[in-house]
Amino acid sequence: MYRKGVSALIINNHNQFLLVNLESFEEKYFAIPGGGIESKESLEDAVYREIKEELNIEKKSLLLIGKSDLPIMVKFKTIKFNGDGKEFDGMERYFFGFKFIGNKNQIKVRKDEIRAYEWVSFDQLKNYLLFDNQLQETTEKIAEIFTNLATGR
Repeated sequence: MYRKGVSALIINNHNQFLLVNLESFEEKYFAIPGGGIESKESLEDAVYREIKEELNIEKKSLLLIGKSDLPIMVKFKTIKFNGDGKEFDGMERYFFGFKFIGNKNQIKVRKDEIRAYEWVSFDQLKNYLLFDNQLQETTEKIAEIFTNLATGR
């Protein structure tokens, strides 16, 4: 069974992407903000909840640009368990794209989960997204959601 999850591609006015360094990662590894879907929660509700929990960014500070039609499927190397004791072989990740329209001072990381965050240009993503296939899959979702960025318009 695959666990459903969401990822939030968030850009600022300089077309930089917001990345997070999770406490559970080495300091050199970053990820797209996001997480799992809770019981009876929609994908959209989950992505806004995760952004609020991880970065303290309110829904009103985000302009929804679009979402990906197909999830990324990630197979775990070992079976993972959630809080209910359910086994998961992997995760299907649904991507949403946002423009951050709030004040940068409102961004506050969740200390027990997030070590730091960075705003990173598209060209710099290769220096931050270091997990297997992470850069390629993220680039594909950026091209799908933010077509004007991918084509340079």
